[in-house]
Amino acid sequence: MRLALALPFLLVASIAHAYPQFQLTTGTDRCIACHFSPAGGGLLTDYGRDEAGSTISRGGDGRFAHGAWTPPSWLQLGADLRGVTFAKLREPDTDVAAFPMQTDLYVRAGTPTYSFAMTLGSRSTRSPSPPIQERLTSREHYVMYERESGTYVRAGRFFPVYGIRSQDHTAYVRRYLGFHTLEEPYGVAAGTFDVAWEAHVSAFVPRPADFLGSGVKASGVAGYYERRFLDDTAAFATQARVGVSEDDTRVAVGAIGKRFMPEAELLLLGEVDLQRQSFADVGGTRWQLASYLAASKFVARGWMIGAALHHWHPDLTLRSARDAFEINVQFFPRAHFELHLLTRITGEGDFDDPGLLSLLQLHYYL
Repeated sequence: MRLALALPFLLVASIAHAYPQFQLTTGTDRCIACHFSPAGGGLLTDYGRDEAGSTISRGGDGRFAHGAWTPPSWLQLGADLRGVTFAKLREPDTDVAAFPMQTDLYVRAGTPTYSFAMTLGSRSTRSPSPPIQERLTSREHYVMYERESGTYVRAGRFFPVYGIRSQDHTAYVRRYLGFHTLEEPYGVAAGTFDVAWEAHVSAFVPRPADFLGSGVKASGVAGYYERRFLDDTAAFATQARVGVSEDDTRVAVGAIGKRFMPEAELLLLGEVDLQRQSFADVGGTRWQLASYLAASKFVARGWMIGAALHHWHPDLTLRSARDAFEINVQFFPRAHFELHLLTRITGEGDFDDPGLLSLLQLHYYL
């Protein structure tokens, strides 16, 4: 195995989702405590902004615009900017590039009970002069009704609550199960939160126009149930999803486990999904398996390190698995800033033909 490590240098910035590593490790047991979205990710609540400065990073003011201006109570604003430089090697080819990923602007307007939320951002395109609809996109836009008890209903465009909801859209459990970049469908969802558990159910339909996104255009339903125990240091979730498109039907079931060990300040996080894919034209079926296993630890205030294993088997009857091992180093110098170095080795089956990806990101949120 001959590998060369290219150390990338970051230039510019763009998109963020949820950080599952923060659940259970920062005294927060639910994603919705720090985010307005029931699925986590995106616009931060006042509590989430305070945590960013007082717990996660090495200090600073996590409020909108660093506290320079406070929007009125009916309006919440935010932005996520992320840029990347990467080096990718699979002999004999090496690819080195630097580019902005996506720039997301968040708007939420309304009351604690009734609200409208939208995420508006730019996306890269290969066309030299793309039309406006190919340069701008809205990954999420929905209306939501919430009760103080924790029950909600929302309708619009968003991902169903499913999976570990990682900020890394290239994680195999996101990339190969329909949760990759711009694959958000349209739908309705309802859910409820209790002290020790939460439950969500969603029904979805495809995006009405191709320029709105990418991926399989399917209709279906998804369900997710999570229960926390051991004084909120552990959680276990079960989930299921059915998606029907013109080409196939995909039925997936999965489980998620989370365990935080306070003495070692170590979080273990895992997900496994079994999916049955049935093809409409030929009538055949195949079973697929996706899994993710990770560990993360705050080694000092503002510094988090982690490692993860990814596995994707597109057909369990064939020797065609894809595996990856990665190491993450994340530094939060002040509220609103993050520097993230990811190094991932990928291979087919037993890594006979390995590849290397080294990626450095700079993340800023407003």
